Amino acid sequence: MPNPAPESQIPESEFPTAHIVASAGPAEMVGKLRSRLWGITLACLAIAAALVWAEFRSTGTQIEIAFADGSGLVPGDMVRYRGIDVGAVKSVVLNADLDQAIVTVELNAESAPLAREGTRFWIERPDIRLGQVRGLDTLMGGRYVGVIPGPKDAPWANHFEGLSDPPTVVENIFDGLEVVLESSQRYGLERGSPVSYRGVEIGHVISVGLTNNSSRVVARTFIQGEYRSLVRENTRFWSNSGIDLRFGIHGLELDAETLATIAAGGVAMATPDVPGNRVATGHRFELVKSPRDEWLRWQPHLAIGSALLPENVPIPQPMLGVSRGEKQLGLFGGRQRRGWILVLENEKLLGPADLLTAEDEENRELEISGKTLDLNIPESTTSHRLATRRIAENLSGNDSVWPAARIRSITDGANLPAELVVTCGTDNLTIPLSTDRMEIQKDQWKIDPAIPLDVDWHGASVLSAEDGYLIGIVLHTPDGMLIDPIPIELIE
Repeated sequence: MPNPAPESQIPESEFPTAHIVASAGPAEMVGKLRSRLWGITLACLAIAAALVWAEFRSTGTQIEIAFADGSGLVPGDMVRYRGIDVGAVKSVVLNADLDQAIVTVELNAESAPLAREGTRFWIERPDIRLGQVRGLDTLMGGRYVGVIPGPKDAPWANHFEGLSDPPTVVENIFDGLEVVLESSQRYGLERGSPVSYRGVEIGHVISVGLTNNSSRVVARTFIQGEYRSLVRENTRFWSNSGIDLRFGIHGLELDAETLATIAAGGVAMATPDVPGNRVATGHRFELVKSPRDEWLRWQPHLAIGSALLPENVPIPQPMLGVSRGEKQLGLFGGRQRRGWILVLENEKLLGPADLLTAEDEENRELEISGKTLDLNIPESTTSHRLATRRIAENLSGNDSVWPAARIRSITDGANLPAELVVTCGTDNLTIPLSTDRMEIQKDQWKIDPAIPLDVDWHGASVLSAEDGYLIGIVLHTPDGMLIDPIPIELIE
């Protein structure tokens, strides 16, 4: 082994060196600890605030409702809106003057917007009368507090005056028309009594009372928005309550309306063949006991619309048609087709092609409006699944003809209105349809299967809710319910 070199001969660069760091003093150590404690404190405060907010949200909103009579209501009873529990009664006590029952209610967190000015509350109780039955569920399940929300932009409130009776619900009160009927007698009218035009209910009575000097009876009456064009300055109103017995040349004549009008009263109206100007909300009319004979003969031609469309916009009146072939495949006639067809100007029909064309079949006919059309005669124009057909005569008169000027062709789904209206011409066959419930394609719009449309809507008209223009036709297909846009070649 060689001898190691003496230390004096080792270079200084090969000796190890130490890195000296100054240690923190007591003051610096305290500063670091204090900084960490502040961070932990702030985090604890944030967690505590979140827990308090969560607890506040879970407890809901408490309000007070003053009722003239709180009988039957006990803590634990529910508050309901549209059949859904939105809160619960916490306490029922008398006020200091002993003339009102103060009901404390706790609304669910998601129902807090009900605590706004204009919201109406009442105690739902059984009400069984001829012509009206309500509140039967309270016989077994106890009383509950009913509610109708106030305006969405109304300020918050926590104290309300409760109603003695349930209000008459008017969903589209801002779209309709409210008029006042004056008479010398009540004629059996009550809140909720129907208002009819040619036997069709178009509104109802909101309230009945006396004038300030008690000399007359006044009835506030609501007319649904789609029928407000029927009420003119020269419109006449009369009572159709009860049963009218008359002796005439043909013997005893009995005239009666529905059971509801017999029990709860009712109002009928008529407008002359030459209608007057439209009226505004608050207009006053005379209510008489019975009509004159000439009123019953009036038949004005007044277009009615829908509450889903702008005012003065008419609604299409398609007609039901049945296409039949010579041969029937299957027990129930597999080659029969049924659907809605719209009458256009210039003696044209517009609808699904499977109703208006023979489709290479022999001896196919279309039954519509009491007439039979031969579909093998080449009078049709087809585009995709829609068609038009010329007819020799107008099938429906001028009342149901839809003008070509109120048809719009939309070739690009991007230009589709956000809101649509699907209709077969009547209130019970008219529904709104949002375009976000459809799958938009170039030549068709597929409807969400959850929308309540089926084969009975085949051929229904599709309108733009913004302006009421006809833009498409509903089709029942093996792929589901579709809407075909109306191509320009069918309306030129």
